[in-house]
Amino acid sequence: MEKSRQYGQGCPLASALDVLGERWTLLIIRELLLGPKRFTDLGVKLAAAGPNRLTSRLRRLQAAGVVEKTSSGAYALTEFGEGLRGPVIGFGLWGLGLMQEGIDAETARPDMVALCMTGAVSPNLLSGLTFECEVYTYESPESEGHTHEVFTMSVREFVLSVLSGPSGSESPIELYCSSMTFIGLIMGSLTLADARRTGQAEVRGKGAGLPKLFAAFAATTRELTPAV
Repeated sequence: MEKSRQYGQGCPLASALDVLGERWTLLIIRELLLGPKRFTDLGVKLAAAGPNRLTSRLRRLQAAGVVEKTSSGAYALTEFGEGLRGPVIGFGLWGLGLMQEGIDAETARPDMVALCMTGAVSPNLLSGLTFECEVYTYESPESEGHTHEVFTMSVREFVLSVLSGPSGSESPIELYCSSMTFIGLIMGSLTLADARRTGQAEVRGKGAGLPKLFAAFAATTRELTPAV
């Protein structure tokens, strides 16, 4: 195991960084905010970390009580680890302003952009919405049919949540689009109506609430990133 460096300061921020400050650690937390993940799933999402480093980081997070291994063998955030949801999403929202240009379609993470919205969208903008939408994204129009990400956005009682994978419900709304189209919908550079009209997005099921949700996303990102 790699030797962990400690700041050795009696400071709350330094203490947090002693646990979370190493490379890849916060990205592990990021993945687990979308729900429990098996080691192989984390390895795919964080391939550049390598299995040895990923194992090392997970062990340290377990030792710190942030992550636990479930009976099914998946890694999940503990109740203590769930306390990182607000700070990590807030950090992501700060980074949203750095994503205005140069987003690579191959590395784009639409699920993570949606996750950040859970910490920013005003409940008032979600009034009257109750649905589950499974989002199926692909890298580009040329790769349509080869799913890049599958995640579920749920709105219930003024609360937006985002989790990895399909919803498991019997009749969810389904949205199919490229990763960049989805990010464009969230950032407000594209409306759902225009995306559907031009063939950039397909909605299956009763998706009457989706335009309002994406309008809420667009309004939120305009406040967060005035240049958008």
